[in-house]
Amino acid sequence: MVGAFQDHDGAFTLDNILRLWQPSILRSYLLSIEVSVASAFFGGLIGLALALAVLRGGLPGWLRPTLMTFSGVASNFAGVPLAFAFMATLGRIGFVTVVLKSVGVDIYAAGFNLFTFTGLTLTYLYFQIPLMVLVVTPAIDGIKAEWSEAAEILARTAFNIGARSSCQSCGRASWALRCCCSPTRLAPSPPPMR
Repeated sequence: MVGAFQDHDGAFTLDNILRLWQPSILRSYLLSIEVSVASAFFGGLIGLALALAVLRGGLPGWLRPTLMTFSGVASNFAGVPLAFAFMATLGRIGFVTVVLKSVGVDIYAAGFNLFTFTGLTLTYLYFQIPLMVLVVTPAIDGIKAEWSEAAEILARTAFNIGARSSCQSCGRASWALRCCCSPTRLAPSPPPMR
């Protein structure tokens, strides 16, 4: 932290902080935010679809433990090991890149680059999708058949039920946060459950 306010000679400076506003640094921040949003959105969507397919889709029983095992391993494979694995696989001289090039498919000539928005998002999705599967599977398992039947009787769709319960959960979480963070630790009563 101290080094951020020192020049090469060790004298105090703010130049390092002012350089954070250079266009190349700002583009890096923007790319990071874009990759985060895209990988979270698509990871959540694909992970939810996979979990629903395995749990409610009538697929063979062996797929669930297989998906859960893979998800458990893949969701712990993040950071530097994940970056190295993707560089060794899809980098310019990565294994898959070389194999594809040997059969006449050059992904880099076609415009792919591991260090662009598409490449980074693909890398993060490898981590995000299995994580989402692990997070939503117990929640989907917890939905009782009676609730679905009651929703059908009341002409509600699965989307209506999911959206309503999500909003109620967010409201209660918001109340808990206000209660814990207020100076007097007193907050209005929690929103009623309906």
